[in-house]
Amino acid sequence: MTTVNSFKFGSIVLDGKKYSRDVFLYPDGGIRKRKGGFWKFGSHAIKREEIEELVNTAPDILIVGTGTDGAAKLNPDAGAFLKGSEVESVVVPSQEAVERFNELSSQGKRPAALIHITC
Repeated sequence: MTTVNSFKFGSIVLDGKKYSRDVFLYPDGGIRKRKGGFWKFGSHAIKREEIEELVNTAPDILIVGTGTDGAAKLNPDAGAFLKGSEVESVVVPSQEAVERFNELSSQGKRPAALIHITC
């Protein structure tokens, strides 16, 4: 299982490796960088497709980290999809998200997460 070693504005360290992009964390321990388009960091608008991808991994809980100041938001269709899914979820600022992710992982749970690393 993946461990978040540290998080600060603009970077996240996962299993000792530093990432300077938003990341997807999968219940099986997989990690994928979020596509950022023109910008290095992912959009502040979290899309349904991104949430759907994580829900489809059948996590025990889905955690969405909305950035250091909570500026990232679920698009309305992403929020509706998440509400309609049977997966427990939490949408919180990224510092809280990484703490919850580590806590749940250490308890043997299988969380999935999308962590926004900027504002």
